[in-house]
Amino acid sequence: MNATEYIQKLGLVPHPEGGYYRQLFGNDETGDKALSTIYYLLTAHDMSAFHRLHNRVEIWYFHAGEPLNIYVIDPDGTLTVHHLSEHDEMQAVIQPEQWFAADIPSKRGFCLVGCAVGPAFRFENFELAKKEELLKLYPQHGELIERMCKE
Repeated sequence: MNATEYIQKLGLVPHPEGGYYRQLFGNDETGDKALSTIYYLLTAHDMSAFHRLHNRVEIWYFHAGEPLNIYVIDPDGTLTVHHLSEHDEMQAVIQPEQWFAADIPSKRGFCLVGCAVGPAFRFENFELAKKEELLKLYPQHGELIERMCKE
């Protein structure tokens, strides 16, 4: 299947951050859900810009398509790159307060993943990175931050 077929089959809609998604479980406006899950599809020129979750763990699961890189910066500045694909890692765990971003390094095709957040995702726990602030904190990752931030 191609990206358009997955978008139609799974009922995905544009994600504010780029790519396409559909929430599957756990809309948590009341704060009582233990888990939330989505499908998330990135196309060749989409990216998930640097962001972090406060008090939440996020797990990404590879489903189909091109290999995907997830760039994770720990609070101490350590950079880890997870390579999700059918031939490499099939899942990656992002801890609370870690900055992370994702893209398709080949810049072709698409990648379909599932994302689970626990406790359930709430927008008040989401923080989109400001490029200038991240550059001050982690100048050693300047090229990556320039490429993977929207602001």
